[in-house]
Amino acid sequence: MSAAKVSSRTATKASSGSAAAAPMRLGPQPAEVLDRSRVLAFTWNGQPVEGFDGDTIASALAAAGVRVFSRSLKYHRPRGLLSATYHDPNCTLQVGDEPNVRAAHRRLSAGIHVQAENAWPSLAFDVRSANRLVGRFLGAGFYYKTFIKPQRLWPAYEKVLARFAAGGVVEADSPHGHFDKRYVHVEVCVAGGGPAGMAAAIAAAQAGARVLLVEEEHDLGGHLRFGTDAERAAMVELRAAVAAEPGVEVMTNSVVTGRYDDNWVAVVQRGLPGVFERLCKVRARTLVVAPGLIERPYVFEGNDLPGVMLSTAVRRLVNLHAVKPGSRAVVLSANADGDAAADDLRRVGVDVARVVDARTGGNVVRADGGRVLRRVELGDGTKVDCDLLVTAVGWTAPTSLLNFAGDRPVYDAGAARFFPGGAGSDNVVAAGGLCGDGTLDELIAHGRAVGAAAAAAGENARPAISALGRAPHPELYRSTTHGIVDWSEDVSSKDLLAAAKEGYDSIELVKRFTTVTMGPSQGKLESVNAVAIMSEALHQTIAETGTTVWRPPYVPITLGALAGRGFENTRLSPMHGWHVARGARPLVAGDWIRPDHYGDPAAEVNNVRSNVGLIDVTPLGKLDLRGPDVPKLLNLVYVNKWSKLPLGAVRYGVMCAEDGVVLDDGVTGRLGDEHYLMSTTSSGAATVWEWVENWLQTEHPEWRVHVTPVTTAYASMNIAGPKSRELLGRILEGVDLSPEAFPYMHVRQGRMAGVDGCFLWRIGFTGELSYEVHVPAAYGLHVWEACFSAGADLGVGAFGVEAQRIMRLEKGHFIVGQDTDGLTQAYGADLDWLVKLDKDDFAGKPELRWQQESGGYQRLVGLQPVDPREVPAEASQLVEGAKHIVGRITSSRMSPTLGRAICLGFVAPHLTEPGTLITCQLPDRRRIQVRVTEHLAQFDPDGERLRG
Repeated sequence: MSAAKVSSRTATKASSGSAAAAPMRLGPQPAEVLDRSRVLAFTWNGQPVEGFDGDTIASALAAAGVRVFSRSLKYHRPRGLLSATYHDPNCTLQVGDEPNVRAAHRRLSAGIHVQAENAWPSLAFDVRSANRLVGRFLGAGFYYKTFIKPQRLWPAYEKVLARFAAGGVVEADSPHGHFDKRYVHVEVCVAGGGPAGMAAAIAAAQAGARVLLVEEEHDLGGHLRFGTDAERAAMVELRAAVAAEPGVEVMTNSVVTGRYDDNWVAVVQRGLPGVFERLCKVRARTLVVAPGLIERPYVFEGNDLPGVMLSTAVRRLVNLHAVKPGSRAVVLSANADGDAAADDLRRVGVDVARVVDARTGGNVVRADGGRVLRRVELGDGTKVDCDLLVTAVGWTAPTSLLNFAGDRPVYDAGAARFFPGGAGSDNVVAAGGLCGDGTLDELIAHGRAVGAAAAAAGENARPAISALGRAPHPELYRSTTHGIVDWSEDVSSKDLLAAAKEGYDSIELVKRFTTVTMGPSQGKLESVNAVAIMSEALHQTIAETGTTVWRPPYVPITLGALAGRGFENTRLSPMHGWHVARGARPLVAGDWIRPDHYGDPAAEVNNVRSNVGLIDVTPLGKLDLRGPDVPKLLNLVYVNKWSKLPLGAVRYGVMCAEDGVVLDDGVTGRLGDEHYLMSTTSSGAATVWEWVENWLQTEHPEWRVHVTPVTTAYASMNIAGPKSRELLGRILEGVDLSPEAFPYMHVRQGRMAGVDGCFLWRIGFTGELSYEVHVPAAYGLHVWEACFSAGADLGVGAFGVEAQRIMRLEKGHFIVGQDTDGLTQAYGADLDWLVKLDKDDFAGKPELRWQQESGGYQRLVGLQPVDPREVPAEASQLVEGAKHIVGRITSSRMSPTLGRAICLGFVAPHLTEPGTLITCQLPDRRRIQVRVTEHLAQFDPDGERLRG
């Protein structure tokens, strides 16, 4: 049986034998990174496979005989390994719950479940490969020209397109990984751990600099890792020298992904113990860019067939992972790396059928096969049976970090690649192969010189750096046939030529029109090919065509790494255990766990209205304000006046941001001549503290005010109901609770249940006679239980957040963030009575004056459904006619007190008149009628009960 037939049969069926017996696994290699004593079992599309510790997922699959790893984005063509690196466009796979894993880079681990992406129902039989039959209709700009008219059919188009979306699957209940951030300060950061990068780090450290050496691969060494015996010996020596320098910190499996102003450098660090990704924010005096070169593919018909690989991919597979990449090979070589790949293949027993020397005019024009490579057609018409075609036609220079610093690459036709232009920042310098060619010793010497100069940056004398030479190389980008340019996006050379014919004469515009270089590899392999083919189409040189602009990030960063650690603090009040013991349903409210209800919110409401109830309000924000200038601060941050607040009084206030949008509300009481206590909403505690400090520290540092956050220093509870005064009188000492001595909106301090240092506000969010009590946190549970003991005969009961929300809605009290949003200014929230524009100044005053004068804003009103049994969902739209939105429902509940549905909502100004009927569109598309009420409060609008 021919090698081609064997390869075809094993293309999608992995060996189920041991790792050592995998059909394409070689014996031990001198440079391999495998630990053969550790066999790792995993699954591939449901089938068992084994690999070794040190394998990547892709190398383990390749050793097991897998050749087809994925299907292409648009045409769903079978795809195999191309570069065998992180940037391989054909090896993004689903690993467990994680989509889009770079399988040619991710190290193998035991027990993982790996699946192909972008194929349905299976990798072997992908129904969507029918796209190839209509490929000529799916050319450049297809999406821009199709599905436009008739517009009414767009929902149907969208559903069809969604089924063709590429990539893996994220499950809603996928476990969250752990992410982290770190700040690093060094004199020199070196991007790239190849020979020049290691030499630069060593030299900089020896010059006294602190150095961070960052390498994308799992080990230092660059191309030396899969090189000759002499190259590996040099690598070992360099690694030892790096390890011996205490001033060098090494990050492997990491990459410098962005460079920003003043050498603020972003480094993504992967695979740390217990950390999925870490974003390191590095401040470096000098950034040394030493990424080496990236081998580029060759464009010809069939160049994306599984079995067509780059020479560096072959050398990685053979030397690092002991994988035989094929049985019979053709090598197209234009440089020493192609020749070395041919030598490696012969050494491991691959039949090298033909070495085609591109330096003397040899060429490949076509690769044939069904699902994998079977035959190659050469430039002279010869056809060679093979299952492996190796191309070595040149290099792409990853100049992105230099570009981030303002440099633009310059093309050298003689060397057939781009080089740094030298116009970037003085504190960003390049080293090694990015700058030119040379022997290994010359590259190391260049790295040392750059490292020494980087360490001396800012000093008078900087060591001289000798320039590297540029070896001649033939310009090889496209053969005489057309093929794939961008493997990630399925963009062909024909697509680029078609774009040029349509008038796209800018490489930047062509990039966006065709999506070339916009896929997962972001042009790292194919950007020069794209520029060369556009140059061909436009009849101009590559230098005249130019390049696209590199922008950070250089590699993808997870949102988790950008966010950092998941600081999900959990705060519990001192009474939390009591709530749990009574079966309270927990409510996550920001950082706090609060009792939502104890089984029956309506019964809790009725008990408060009839007897007395207690709610735990510990999460309310509390700020202790002291100093003679506190009234100035209050006048500035609140929209109402505070200069004449009497001693022992409490006042309600609303804060607005500088755009007039409602920021928070609460009450502030005056406890002493220069002592005030401010309360905020539970969710606004941190925001208000920061807001207050911002004004004090940046605008009025001369004000004598000291602010102390005391939210967790006190346990807080609200005692509400017609019997609340009687209950409180049984456990309170030192305070006269009579209405005359302790009127509504006042504060008193006293001793509760034997606990000193308690204070009470006579305020009520529920609309009932109530007292907000704050006691030292350590005694919170004691006072809480004392209230229940003292009020057993009064019908005392606990109520939760849901009952409180019902009662506040009955009373017409709005909640910031619930009944307001990021556009709600004070007048729209029905706060006309509170805003005092005659004050000298306060936050948001100019915008609020404009709002008052301009009018035309939606207003908060009370709403009552005509059908009292119908409770419209919150966020239901209020409409006029068929589609015109005139408002929305912000809060809605069934009122157990009134026996009907009640709502708050925003309505257009012409609909605010009491009695106005408005149509409400429900989520199920039904429409009901709601009526504007006379007051926001639909229960006790005059406030007789809370003032009783």
